[in-house]
Amino acid sequence: MKDLYEKFAYDYDEFGSIENYLGSERSFFQQLFTEYNVETVLDCACGTGQHLYMLSELGYRVHGSDFSASMLSVASKNLEKCGKNIPLRQCDFRYLGQAFAEQFDAVICLTTSLPHLHTDEDLVTALQSMKDRLRTNGLLVLTQGTTPYTLSLPPIEVVVNREDFSRIFVKEHDNQFQTIHVLDLYHSKVRLESSQYDIVYKIILDDDYRRLLSEAGFGNIQIYGDYDRSPYCEESCRLIVVAQGQKK
Repeated sequence: MKDLYEKFAYDYDEFGSIENYLGSERSFFQQLFTEYNVETVLDCACGTGQHLYMLSELGYRVHGSDFSASMLSVASKNLEKCGKNIPLRQCDFRYLGQAFAEQFDAVICLTTSLPHLHTDEDLVTALQSMKDRLRTNGLLVLTQGTTPYTLSLPPIEVVVNREDFSRIFVKEHDNQFQTIHVLDLYHSKVRLESSQYDIVYKIILDDDYRRLLSEAGFGNIQIYGDYDRSPYCEESCRLIVVAQGQKK
């Protein structure tokens, strides 16, 4: 795979600082992991480290991996600034066994990371790879912002709008894929430039997840529409999947 974030990684955190996570997301993971007695977590698409920081602050023992060396470089610097010493490894999440021999109570793959894969074969391979890194009945958590509702929204969205910086999403989709053109505009005396990044996601919805997870050997599949664990429906703004690896 090509590293889509080779350059984007170094500006990615214009979305917000590593420490800036809403209480609803923190509460979701804390309550869920308490229910399932989770102590160790692998974030297999850790990006610049926001969720690693959050979960470490909540007391979990965390490891991180990402396909992008650039993302891991930024994550390492971010976590070091926060006083966190968290193991990071470069790895394609289809082949986690190449980087990790250990197993975890939970594996997480968040913020629309899994849909970077575009075929069912690759998706099932990745899910099986995640399952293999779970202890018996371990927990998998997947999150994304792609739902029928969000696909129906206007195609242009201003996601960051500051005096010195703007980030604009221009979105298009067909029945299979959504493309997000990310336009970054720096408009200050210190930095005056623009960049564009194009990210293509496979559209994976609730029935697709049930089918793919079942094929990969997961059970107890639950799908929520938000971090309050409200039921998922076509009007939901998020799609959150929780599943357990079946007994080995």
